[in-house]
Parts: sequence; structure tokens; C-alpha cells
Amino acid sequence: MKTIFKFLVLCPLLGMMACEKENTDPKDEEFPQNCNVVEVSGTISDPTVWEAGNVYIIKSNLSVRNVLTIEPGVIVKLKDARIDVVGGKILAVGTAQRRIVFTSLADDRYCGDNNEDGTATTAAKGDWQQIYLNGTTETTFKYVDIFYAGKSSGGVNNAVRIAGPNSVSFTFDHCRIAHTLGGTRSDSQAFHGSTSMVDAGISKFTNNALYDNGKPIYFNSFYTLDPSNVFHNPENSSQKNTHNGIYLYGSVLDATVNWNNTEIPYVVDQSYQVYNSATINIGPNVIVKFMRQGTRLSRSAPQNIILHPTAILTSYKDDAHGGDTNGDGNSTSPTPEDWDGLYNNYSGNTSWELSANILYATYPIFIN
Repeated sequence: MKTIFKFLVLCPLLGMMACEKENTDPKDEEFPQNCNVVEVSGTISDPTVWEAGNVYIIKSNLSVRNVLTIEPGVIVKLKDARIDVVGGKILAVGTAQRRIVFTSLADDRYCGDNNEDGTATTAAKGDWQQIYLNGTTETTFKYVDIFYAGKSSGGVNNAVRIAGPNSVSFTFDHCRIAHTLGGTRSDSQAFHGSTSMVDAGISKFTNNALYDNGKPIYFNSFYTLDPSNVFHNPENSSQKNTHNGIYLYGSVLDATVNWNNTEIPYVVDQSYQVYNSATINIGPNVIVKFMRQGTRLSRSAPQNIILHPTAILTSYKDDAHGGDTNGDGNSTSPTPEDWDGLYNNYSGNTSWELSANILYATYPIFIN
């Protein structure tokens, strides 16, 4: 018989024995079924530990304002709600054998039928909202799975949303973010880093897998994404994201960035005037797609934008390079003037770059 605990304000040191099996989503394996049920809501205002052997049920928004430590093997199930980390932090450090899982209350694979409806419901995208890290420092997620989030929260659909000053300190390592409900707004991505994700030495995002989402990730254009991250299911390489691209927020910093991911394209939705000592290195075999007319890259000196000869700059509608990034199948095709091009704006050389790997631009017009 399962034991049910209900807390409006959480206290530390709750728990029983560990759940043993690792989730290898989407494989159908035997997952832990005999977990004690702990229903939580309200505010965590004191240091708190969630212990393995329990499944923590969240049905209304939970605020974390102190340190919440989540042990390996813990299962967290949510319905409609979100977790707001404001002034506190979460330390969720699992292991390869005992992952921590955030998932839908309807996901019976973990700790059984906790919504007690038999087989009437199954987990679906958007069953819960998001994990919202607002001004947190040193929040850590290692070997954590975040499944079936993305219910609209303030009009946006995210599984994880970062807010706060530039270069928020956090770690996501060996995590899986999947089955997030996509949204039509430009800031609806499974992982929304935006302006708060700038310095890869502070905002650490490594060895993660994002799949079965809409737009997988969004961050500052001068953040160098570690190549250890993948955008497919490691257990099923054909399972990717419907809008499989790295979406960039367009502020220009006086810094150097490497766009070097070759699995999926980088996606740009505005113009970049790169100047001073700033440098964008667009590496070998990298594809950069531009979403609309009027978007361009401009450099004030030759070193501001370094385009490798095998890199491609092209239209968001160009499925031949980097796949169907806009997720519309054959509904649209690239045409000349889909975006502006690469502009040189420095003394003695004010002209549009002439290159065969610049496709579907207004200046110059190249069609592959």
C-alpha cells in the first residue's frame, strides 16, 4: 500500500528507499512502481531534500526560495503546474543509472498510476508548464529528464525558461528534454536561455539531448554551444524536433563566438552589425538560416565575421540544406530575396559578399 503525504510548505528530509531503474526513453522497460506519494505545493523557504523512493506530485505552482536538493532516482510528476525558482536554487544531481525525472502526472511508467485513472489517460505534450529559473545562481541539473512540459505559461511554451541578468550561472549536463508542446510565439522553445545564456563558462550546457520538441533551444548569439549536445533521441536517432534549429537572440557583444554545430542549422531572425573586436566564427560545414527578408550579417572589419568556405548561409525555407527547419514539409520553397546577404561595411570595401555558399539572398542572388 502506498503512503500519501501532503504538504503546503515543504520540510526537509522526506524519503524512503531508492528507485533503481534508469529511464531510457522511449524504450518500454520496467520502471519503479512502488514509490511513496508526496504531494507538494506552496513555497520552499527552508533547505529541503527530496529523497529517492518517493514520487513528488505537484498540481499547483511551486516556488523554490531556498535550496532544494533532489537525490538520484527521485520522480517528480506535475499536472498543469510549474516550478518557479526565485532567489533559491535546485540541486538535482542524478547518475547514469539513477536518473531524476520530471514528467506528467499521467505518465504511468514511473511509480505507477498516480492519477488513479487506470489507462484512461496517457502522458501528452503540455501536461504541465515549465521549470522557471528566475535570477537563480548555481542551479544544477545532471542526469535529469524533463518530459511532457510546455503548457502555455504567460503565452509561451517552454520546458525550461531562464530569466535574470546576463550570464546566469547554471549547469545542465547529461539531461534529456523531450516531448515539449511547441508554440507559435517566437519565444516558445523547449529550452529558453535568451539574454541570460551568454557565457558558456558560467551558463553550462553540455552533453544534453533535446528531441520530440518544436524549437529545441534559444540563446544569445554570442554563446558558444558545446558540441557535446545533440538534437535527436540517443535511443532513436530518427526522433528529432519539428523545427530543428539553434535559435539565436540577436544582441551583439564585444566578444568572440564560435558557431560550430553541424547537426542542425543556426537560425537568425534579425540583422547583425558586428564591429570593434567582436568576431563570429562560422565553422566548417555549418549552416545558418535566415528567417525573413531584411535580415543580414554585416561586418565593419574582415575579422568580424569569418565564414568558412564550406559553411552555408541560406533561407529558413531551404530544406535541401539542414533539413526542414521551419517544419512545414513541402508547403514553402526558398526563393531569391528571402534574406539580404552578407555585407562588408568598412573602408575601401563597402559591398555585398560574393560567394557561392550564400544562397537565396537579395545581394547577390545565388540559387543552388
